Amino acid sequence: MLKALVEQFVESRRHKRDLANRRWQQEERWREEDRAVDLAARAANEVSATRHGEVMRRLAGISYVTLRCHEDTWTFMARAAFGVWKPFWSQSTYDAGNRAGPDGRHLALFTAGPNLPKGRITKGADGMQDVFVSGHNLVRILDALRTVTRSDDPARAAQGRTLYEKLSAVAGMMDPAEPAGRTTGFIVRIDDSLGERHTHKPSGALTTAAVRTTAPVRATAVLHRDLPTLPASSRRCEVVSPSRGDAS
Repeated sequence: MLKALVEQFVESRRHKRDLANRRWQQEERWREEDRAVDLAARAANEVSATRHGEVMRRLAGISYVTLRCHEDTWTFMARAAFGVWKPFWSQSTYDAGNRAGPDGRHLALFTAGPNLPKGRITKGADGMQDVFVSGHNLVRILDALRTVTRSDDPARAAQGRTLYEKLSAVAGMMDPAEPAGRTTGFIVRIDDSLGERHTHKPSGALTTAAVRTTAPVRATAVLHRDLPTLPASSRRCEVVSPSRGDAS
């Protein structure tokens, strides 16, 4: 009887070791799969040094453009490029009476000077805003976004790559042979729209009446392909940066 108990104990231990080994092998396969997915996502978000250098070279010659985007989008870009930013700020200078910009403590946290004094950020409805960004800051923001694309956080990396594509699209419109001054008053709108076929269909959270009162939003990125050159400075034009899907 004692021999039978010993054999049962040995068999039980062997069975537990076998289960533990198979569990470890399965978890290792899952880890390998996760690593493969992670590497693929990083590769998809990566921006080559050659392309990055060419884009920055083109954007560096711009005097300024106007970014029209949500304040949260600008906050994401500004924090990446300048170290600190609050959504409600409308300037990067300290104004004790207005409180629309950073206080002394936040001023010390800037890693680079945004140079956005009063008047360069105009708040609009629904959190939208216009930001006058110089070519100098545009290059700085683009370089910071390229660093963000390498983030370990998938959501942050994806957002960095999307915004990088939006801003770098402006470089494709540049033509050094054209007369100077055609970016003055140029608006780059970061505000992707639903396809027209979706704007007439109510979602579960919206009522039919609410959707009917919403004007259909048409994609405007395709229209820019018909423009051979940038608009003249005497006109204030609005451009939506093309998405990846439009390029196909």
